This record gives sequence, C-alpha cells and structure tokens, in this order.
Amino acid sequence: MLLWSYFTVVFTDPGSVPPNWKPALDEERGETDLLIGAELDGVPSDPTNPRIRYCRKCNQLKPPRCHHCSVCGRCVLKMDHHCVWVVNCVGALNYKYFLLFLV
Repeated sequence: MLLWSYFTVVFTDPGSVPPNWKPALDEERGETDLLIGAELDGVPSDPTNPRIRYCRKCNQLKPPRCHHCSVCGRCVLKMDHHCVWVVNCVGALNYKYFLLFLV
C-alpha cells in the first residue's frame, strides 16, 4: 500500500488551470449572477479588483484556492504545497494519495 500510494502521488497530475478558464459566477461574494465582460477585460490592467485574481507569472486568471508553484512553474488547483519527498505539488487531484502515503 505504501509503494502504491507513493507512486500514485508522484505520477498523478495535481491539477492545473484550463488554458481558457473564465469565472462564470462570482464565487468570491457567493452570488449567482454572472460577471459581465467588462470585469473580465479589465483584469490584467486592474490589479486592485479583489474579486478576480490574476497570476502575474502565468498571465492567466486564477480560480479560488489556486496558487502558482515556483518549483513547477505553473498554477495548481487547490495547491497545498510542493513536496520534496514526492517531487510534485500536492493539489486537488493527488491530495488523497498523498494522505494515504503519509498514513
């Protein structure tokens, strides 16, 4: 079980942001109304907008709980940390296998 969970967490992609991801709902405020196109167009030039986050290194929009990993060089969904034991980020798609490896 230890070897299976180790190799699974190493070779499973932690989850990355789709290239053309755009927020459909205003998830930060919990509202269900759609964001208008003017808010999306102003993201790169308006870093003071707290509702929509923008990654300066990847040059793309970031979903909630997404962070840029400086080791991997990309944004990871629900990133926990970059683990040196597994030489991979621990994110949305491999978090379960990482916990199984630790247990």
